[in-house]
Amino acid sequence: MGELLLKVWEESAQTVLFVTHDIEEALFLGDRVFVMTARPGRIREEIQVPLPRPRRVDMLTSDVFVDLKRQVMGLIREEALRMIDGRRGAENS
Repeated sequence: MGELLLKVWEESAQTVLFVTHDIEEALFLGDRVFVMTARPGRIREEIQVPLPRPRRVDMLTSDVFVDLKRQVMGLIREEALRMIDGRRGAENS
């Protein structure tokens, strides 16, 4: 599906805002990935994706891709832990 979306995008040369919960999909399709906070939903961090175009499926296992995925996962994990700690604090009040 990702390859099909890339082909459509390359042919149309239009700006696309793509919303997904799939980290690999976001990194594979996007030039920039925005990691958001839980609540309220705000942009926590913008990550530039330096993978060359046209994108190829074999890039999913490249060191650059894996490092980007690790970075995004770390940010999401931190946000999840922050949310859990906030709930614990509210329960103990």
